Amino acid sequence: MSIRGNLAISAGRLARWGGQVAFGRSAGNLPGVIALKIDPLVLCQLAKKVDPIAVVSGTNGKTTTNNLVADCLAASGKPLYCNREGNNLQAGVVTSLLVPPVVTSPTGPLAAAPASPEASSEVSPQASPDAPGTDASTATPIGSFECDELYTRYVLPRLKPRFFMLLNLFRDQLDRFGEIDHTQDVIVEALTSSPQTTFVYNGDDPICAGIAQRIPNKTVAFGISTPLGLEADRISDSRFCQSCGAELAYEYVHYSQLGAYSCPACGWKRPELQFAAHDVRHEAEGFSFQIDGQTIQTYHHGVYMVYNVLAAYAISQLSGEVNVAQIQDAVRNYRPTNGRLQTFEVGERQVMTNLAKNPVGFNQNIRIVLNEQGRVFALFVNDNDPDGHDVSWFWDIDFENWADIQGLKAFVGGSRANDMQVRLKYAGIPAQLVDSVADVLAATGPQDGKVYVIANYTALPQVRAELNKLVVEAPAPATATAPAATEPAQAPAAAPEPAPASTAAAEKEARS
Repeated sequence: MSIRGNLAISAGRLARWGGQVAFGRSAGNLPGVIALKIDPLVLCQLAKKVDPIAVVSGTNGKTTTNNLVADCLAASGKPLYCNREGNNLQAGVVTSLLVPPVVTSPTGPLAAAPASPEASSEVSPQASPDAPGTDASTATPIGSFECDELYTRYVLPRLKPRFFMLLNLFRDQLDRFGEIDHTQDVIVEALTSSPQTTFVYNGDDPICAGIAQRIPNKTVAFGISTPLGLEADRISDSRFCQSCGAELAYEYVHYSQLGAYSCPACGWKRPELQFAAHDVRHEAEGFSFQIDGQTIQTYHHGVYMVYNVLAAYAISQLSGEVNVAQIQDAVRNYRPTNGRLQTFEVGERQVMTNLAKNPVGFNQNIRIVLNEQGRVFALFVNDNDPDGHDVSWFWDIDFENWADIQGLKAFVGGSRANDMQVRLKYAGIPAQLVDSVADVLAATGPQDGKVYVIANYTALPQVRAELNKLVVEAPAPATATAPAATEPAQAPAAAPEPAPASTAAAEKEARS
């Protein structure tokens, strides 16, 4: 290791240790920012100590899918690195490699104590020597890392993962990302600079398939091979041939531009799916699908969870580290704790939160509410730098699908609450302005059923922090013997999470 690299790693560890001890926070980005300032190539050095199995990216679903992949790989018993909290810029990936990896014992993951600034980069001393499948004391750590689409150009050539997973590409935060063709160009550049990385992509998305035909890397496509019988979304600005530009014809559409497509002009079409889900069924506890002669359950609602679980299945199978039974167990035991599809028990009330930051994400959340026959929803939307300042995309969301819900109660909050209230008005939905989730709970009662809180990027940490506090403060239901919770141990309320780094800070990091 170089002297500069060692100094960068030591400084980053010191910053993380200080954040944990002094402020009780994990400091998901700052340690990496400091390390990169000292050595812009520190990720190359850190990558030498790990076999990075996967990098996961895409407009929607990358945090959930990355965590599912990590849970599946953890069943191997090997030490695991993962940026589980969604710190997906280069700095976040670096930070995740500055601490000891986690080893899963037969009874679950062994959490490491706050690492001292002198902490070794080797396996945590708490690692279980009898973890299933391997000797944790000698195994090379493995890893799964979420990465922002625009940061793949820095992460892929330095981390050099076995697989790069691309879930989808939708129009999103146009004032940051620009149009989709720019994002495509960035990912093509990233993969070309890491030729040993296999490109694993959603073949149902013509935008992802367009990347596959432009790169020298080995490619593997996954998708849903049979129709779901769903009504297509109104979004159609990405349904064009990646070869000649003509409008694509669809045999069926799952949502947005995802489906079975072909070009009537030049013959370009959806690629052969090496991992093809079929016979997808909506059940009481989520979805199930058939693949490789097996039935896989998602245990969560939302069609996009079929794609997320299918993607995790593909990476896990390709890795050779775990078997199908271990994959299904990991999916069954997956409990979101980052606000994505997370359920909170607040006294007698049940509140589900989820992230949505573009029309496709909101439309999928609309379907969840409809499928579960929900009647109370609250939308919290900000326009901070990471969210994008342009909110014209509100008008591309199919809120009209909610307008006929009997007993509907709608609420809006956040810095762009007024804009969202106007959008809902034109969808025929009167919405009340609120400042918090507590206001929503006060304006409704147990008879109204589950509350669905949908928030965009910087609004979600605030919502999650408030709900953590409400869970602790709420009295236990009269019929319960103990407070129920989806968050582990009902610890004291977590400190509010810092908002993600601004676009300006992100661009500054990129230039370094």
